[in-house]
Amino acid sequence: MTIGVSKAPPLSHLPGAITVAREMGDWARNSGFITEVITDENKNPVTIGRIRETLLGMLPANDQVELFILHFAGHGFRSGAEQNTWLPSDWHKEMRAISVEGLKRQLYRHGIKSLSIFGDACRSLPTDIDTADIFGDPVLPRGPYDAVAPIIDRINAVGDGQQAYMLKGDGVAPPRCVFSTVLIEGLCGLKDEAFDKHNPDCVIPESLALFSRDRLKEIGETYDLKCSPDYATGIPREHAIYFRRGENPADIPIPQWPAPPSPLVHAPDNNGEDLQASPLDIKFRAFKQHFRDSLSLHSYLAPRSLNLAIRGAVPKKIWSTFPVEKILTNADEAAYRVRGITDSAIQILVEFDDGVFASAVVYEDLITLISRDENGEINWTCVSRWSEFTDGLNTSINVIKDLQAGNLSADQVDDITAKLREAKHINPTLGAIASYLYDYTGDIDSIRRMAFFYCIYAQPMPFDVAFMGLLSTKDMGRGAIVADVPPIPARQQSLANGRLPEWVTRATDGGMGQVAGLWPWLRQGWQFMEDPAPQEKAAAKGLRDVAKFLLPSQFSSFREQGARILIDRFHLEARE
Repeated sequence: MTIGVSKAPPLSHLPGAITVAREMGDWARNSGFITEVITDENKNPVTIGRIRETLLGMLPANDQVELFILHFAGHGFRSGAEQNTWLPSDWHKEMRAISVEGLKRQLYRHGIKSLSIFGDACRSLPTDIDTADIFGDPVLPRGPYDAVAPIIDRINAVGDGQQAYMLKGDGVAPPRCVFSTVLIEGLCGLKDEAFDKHNPDCVIPESLALFSRDRLKEIGETYDLKCSPDYATGIPREHAIYFRRGENPADIPIPQWPAPPSPLVHAPDNNGEDLQASPLDIKFRAFKQHFRDSLSLHSYLAPRSLNLAIRGAVPKKIWSTFPVEKILTNADEAAYRVRGITDSAIQILVEFDDGVFASAVVYEDLITLISRDENGEINWTCVSRWSEFTDGLNTSINVIKDLQAGNLSADQVDDITAKLREAKHINPTLGAIASYLYDYTGDIDSIRRMAFFYCIYAQPMPFDVAFMGLLSTKDMGRGAIVADVPPIPARQQSLANGRLPEWVTRATDGGMGQVAGLWPWLRQGWQFMEDPAPQEKAAAKGLRDVAKFLLPSQFSSFREQGARILIDRFHLEARE
């Protein structure tokens, strides 16, 4: 299926999306695929409903699909950790967009063996609060099969946080989106460089990705653009074949490129250093200071006297099912002791005077640090309560900083996972973030491997790990949820695996573990509450109506209406 959206007001017109959607459809039909091309030609808007209806008509209800290819050309943005959003024609009016990760997860239930996702859209951060508040729609309802992750190949026009490009037509060549045109050259076997060196008659995911990387560099030099794709391909290498010499038609027209522009005159380099910090740098410096100031409470409070510290604003109330004891309050800081049982994790809501409710989880044997900046954005993490183990805070700060800045990508996830354990504890916030990065490539086994280690360390696993790992959950009553973790084989050997700690790649046994929190820790997890799989219903019960009251922050925070739903659903009590 290929989708081309040229008009998504109030954003700029992208006629090149129509060009490449047609060409992608021509390649698919000529190659024997059952395909559909959805564009907004003839004033026919591309809506989520239209995409849903078309997909349901394509996907068989009683048969498996060997290879499904999903291509999009148009506008998009990044809304979380490897959380991609594609914009339909009416996104601005409806306040809903296509959640690529949500749609991918719904496709797990349609018996697809291999899934290729080609995204030709920007992956930069939203530029305004209204765009950041757009909710991602998973498009499809639940499919006929149990959720099973296929082998996934992903090639995006750009990396997380970057912008894609379109070239205007010149009277000879039509307008065209740069990345999709390169894909078409490779998929149609028009360039020898797109063929696999081990299977020289075939274009496979890995060879297409490598060709796209090199070809985009060449195109970038021709048109003075910075083009660098992002890709992740599955194993085994030959699981999908896009083009095979002798079987696919060789008479597909070569895409015409517009004439390159005249040489650009660049401003001379001033050979100096820009010493002025950017607004983003200033924001992260303040965020980092909030966390460090929270940690400085150790200097005048006994480590075991608190397990919750808040900087940036003093809460009006703390909502919890367990007692909360106030230890200290100053102008913009507060420290508390949330009283629970040993080895527990307690869900809290922090209510501020302006009606914002921040969500966090407090562990009995860690300190939860919450930072609220001057714009109201919420961040939080956990550290050991012992000062000699606080070096792990730097790792958390850097990961959260990259999350907020759009610099967190799936190729970093193994390194993040390797740093989860600090002083015999698994850093839970890093685990939650890592679960979404693994999900990006469909690596459910690695999420479940993380879950196993939470089990053997008797530390409750983040809600997000249980949910993104497609773990079966059971509600034990009084807010206690447990997850069943299946045995997982060792990861296949590779050069990258050799530098990782053994626990990141080893085989793991099955286990049962407590789930930490009663809802997703990160905002991007809420889209999965709308239509959970049967094994996830216990964890998602009563959460469907909350998503529309989320605030545009990476970590879950709510308007008052959403918080009240959670308070009533889980019988939280105000602890002033």
